[in-house]
Amino acid sequence: MAAVMLCGSLSGCSSLKELTSSSKPLLGGSSTSSPEPSAAATGTDAAAKKTERESGPLDTGTVTHRLKQGDFTVTLNYWTSDNAKLYTAASDKTINVAAHIEDADSKHRIKVSTFQVTQDDGTARVDVTTDSGSFDITPPYPYNTVVTLPAATTGATTLTLTFRMDLLVETTPKSNSYYRSTALDTLTLPLITKGATQ
Repeated sequence: MAAVMLCGSLSGCSSLKELTSSSKPLLGGSSTSSPEPSAAATGTDAAAKKTERESGPLDTGTVTHRLKQGDFTVTLNYWTSDNAKLYTAASDKTINVAAHIEDADSKHRIKVSTFQVTQDDGTARVDVTTDSGSFDITPPYPYNTVVTLPAATTGATTLTLTFRMDLLVETTPKSNSYYRSTALDTLTLPLITKGATQ
C-alpha cells in the first residue's frame, strides 16, 4: 500500500518494478564511470616521462649506416668503448669511425678529400674535426679515424653529429680524372640531464 501511494506521488512512475529496479538511477543525471584523472596528476605523469632518457644509436656500442651515392654505397661503422647511456653534456665522448665502399669495382679509384664532423647541441654549433688530404678508399681499403667530442652546452639534452665525406671518384680507370661525390650522415646522441633517468 505504501509503495502504491509513493508511486502515485511521483510523476513518470508506471510500476513498482520501475521504482525498485537497480539497472538505472531513480533520479537520472549521474554516471557511475570512473572519474577522469586530475590535470595535476596528468602533468606529473608527463613530466616523469619527459625526464626519461631516450635510447640512442650507440647504446649497444656500435651502429652501421649505409649511404647510397649513385652507383656505389658508402658504409659507415660507428663504435665506442664508452657507455653511451651515461653521456652527459660534460662527459668525455670518443667515437671511432670506419668507412668503406660497397657496390663498386676496384678499377675506378676513389679518394676521400675531406672528412668533417660538426656538433650541434641546440645552442652551439662546433666544428669538431676536419681531415683534408687524398686518402685512398678504393675497395678493399677503408678510411678510419677517431673523433673526440668537446663538452656541450650545460643543460643540453641531445647532440647532433653531422659527418661529411667529400669523395673523388675516377671517371674511367687510370684516367686520373675525377668527379666529386659528397656523403652526409648524422648521429643524434641523447644526453642525461639533471633529474633524468637512464
